[in-house]
Amino acid sequence: MCKEQKNKRIVKVIKIVLWTLVAAILVSMAGLTAYWGIMSTGKIKPFLDENGQVISGSIAEKTYLDVNGCRNGMIIRGKDIRNPVLLFISGGPGVPQYFLNEYYDNKIEEYFTVCWWDYKGEGLSFSSSYTPEDITLSGLKDDAISVTEYLKERFGKEKIYLMAHSGGSPLGIVLAKENPEDYYAYFGMGQMVSEEVYGTREAAGYDFLKQIFLAAGNDQALKEMNRLVDIREDGTVVPNEKCSGSRWENILLKAGCATTREMRSDAFEIFFPNMACHCYTFIEKINYWRGKSLCQRSSYANEYDGYLAAMGNDFDIPIYFISGEYDYTCPVTLAGQYLNAITAPVKEMFILENTAHSPYIENNDEFIDILLKCSEGDDS
Repeated sequence: MCKEQKNKRIVKVIKIVLWTLVAAILVSMAGLTAYWGIMSTGKIKPFLDENGQVISGSIAEKTYLDVNGCRNGMIIRGKDIRNPVLLFISGGPGVPQYFLNEYYDNKIEEYFTVCWWDYKGEGLSFSSSYTPEDITLSGLKDDAISVTEYLKERFGKEKIYLMAHSGGSPLGIVLAKENPEDYYAYFGMGQMVSEEVYGTREAAGYDFLKQIFLAAGNDQALKEMNRLVDIREDGTVVPNEKCSGSRWENILLKAGCATTREMRSDAFEIFFPNMACHCYTFIEKINYWRGKSLCQRSSYANEYDGYLAAMGNDFDIPIYFISGEYDYTCPVTLAGQYLNAITAPVKEMFILENTAHSPYIENNDEFIDILLKCSEGDDS
């Protein structure tokens, strides 16, 4: 066989292998898409008794509300509608978190009627007509008050509880500051602070993350982190032009300081569970990720830092921060500094051991104990 024939034969074999791989990938994608479609029932799991019957007085619904002219979606769930009502503002911004309840134990709905509100532009409240400029702090404040009034009226409450996580916590703390008449207390989980006042998360977390990598002998992760920051002569750590949110998130994942201590991949432990959950239809899941992109480019995402720096630290309701000791997505150390600067009728910082950015799913029993302790005696 001549050289030319051999080369043609090799090329032919390579083509067959490549086409086989492409076909395998397409079949896998088709199968995965079909699986996601089957799982996408859009149904909310009800509370059932030992006989499989819906518990009387419980609530489990996906509902929509006209909020200042825009359609807002929310999931409301609780074992007993006589319980206190809690409005939950999701993180991100633009990352609704209810779907995680399908994968992690979360007893919060046994003690509170929880409104998992998707604010304008995110999740169930996404619309392709919205632009980043439509999602503003001012607008979200007005929307949150409208939702609060709806919950108070629907469930017959004088006040409700307010909780916000991560990227939703700037909105949450502003509501607690400016509308104390509506809330018994504010719970900031993974509370964000003004970088203008307290510095960056990269500076706050660098030494902590470095010690984790050194202890684990993870020289590669340490090198990756060092490429994202500059260290000045005085020891100050400054994120450089290579440092993006996604790259720093990757460092946090390697250190066990991101969403949970155990999580090492947003794709396998956030994206795929979201696409396989039951609470959204397939189209709602697509809009979920479109909403995340929209909200993270929004005016809200770009303006809250300056607002927090200027709004003052005097509060008229109890303020509670709940953080994991390994939370360096929103550094626990910075949240502590912020709380020290706050004056309030009651304030307290709860730091959960061996926990990162999501205490409510990582350490649910202790998290619930904190909520019950802090809400005890309120006439709700």
